[in-house]
Amino acid sequence: MRRISVTRILNEDDIVEPFVRHNAVNLSHMVFLDNGSTDRTLDILKSLQAEGFPLSVFQTRAVTFDEPAVNTFLYAHATSLHGADWVMFLDCDEFIAGPALAPALACITAPAIAVPLLHYAQTGQEDPAEPIAPLRMRWRAKAPTHVYKIFLRGGLPGITIDAGNHAAFTHGQTLPMATTHPLALAHYPRRNGYQNLQKIAIGWLKTLAAGDSVTALERSAHYRSPFETLRDKPAELINNPTYLDRELAPEDAEEAPLAYLGGPLRYTTPSDPALKAFELGLRYAEQLARQHGRLLDSSAEARQRLESWKNERKFLF
Repeated sequence: MRRISVTRILNEDDIVEPFVRHNAVNLSHMVFLDNGSTDRTLDILKSLQAEGFPLSVFQTRAVTFDEPAVNTFLYAHATSLHGADWVMFLDCDEFIAGPALAPALACITAPAIAVPLLHYAQTGQEDPAEPIAPLRMRWRAKAPTHVYKIFLRGGLPGITIDAGNHAAFTHGQTLPMATTHPLALAHYPRRNGYQNLQKIAIGWLKTLAAGDSVTALERSAHYRSPFETLRDKPAELINNPTYLDRELAPEDAEEAPLAYLGGPLRYTTPSDPALKAFELGLRYAEQLARQHGRLLDSSAEARQRLESWKNERKFLF
């Protein structure tokens, strides 16, 4: 049984190595689509490939929101090039939990399964010296997330994958998903407060840069409110040690560490979270500005439209 994971990735050098080392135990091959990482993510993936891990990496430098099209491309690639019997949609902060994947999937008769996310969070009890997120972040939310990711069979006709990898459609109809199975995904979306802030900023800017047609769909809408707080009242977050140091109060979490399968790290290096967030934010802004400049250089119509906006004069008061 060929089990292929597909992962969109952007600036995840703090977690990509344990992600590969843990999940590769259950996978035949791992496909990554890099969205223009400017940290050490690609260096780490290259080193892991050289070490012998079965993985391949594509890159697209689009700096706007285009998830459904890219997710669907990744599904088709996993099926056609890697002969996937099953395709697992995994973000880089998601670690397969539960029994061995192959025998669990062998019991499934549905075309897809909905895999619940187990939300692991900062509680202030973590050891900051531990570099492996699943070993450092041992506490998860007591309340279920009711959020699911999709694993689906390869080679299904007319498949489109929704944004967020939460559902799939075949010829416009939602693909049925089994929910009774022993698998889950341990989810580590927020490894520190500064990493979360840069993720919020870039996530919402990507959506805005895609235009009103995408913004109206409320994709990535969960980034909007914290982005506006960061923009308008940054001290509420940046000067708030509680926000930076923890996401959940200890009484709202339970200690239930993932059985991490990956072993020690070889290529991950420590970094200052605040400086890294600032650096990555500026690098994304530079990418966005350069893409805007290329658009103007390549399209006389776009430059003419911009000039007309520049020449507008509005009386304010």
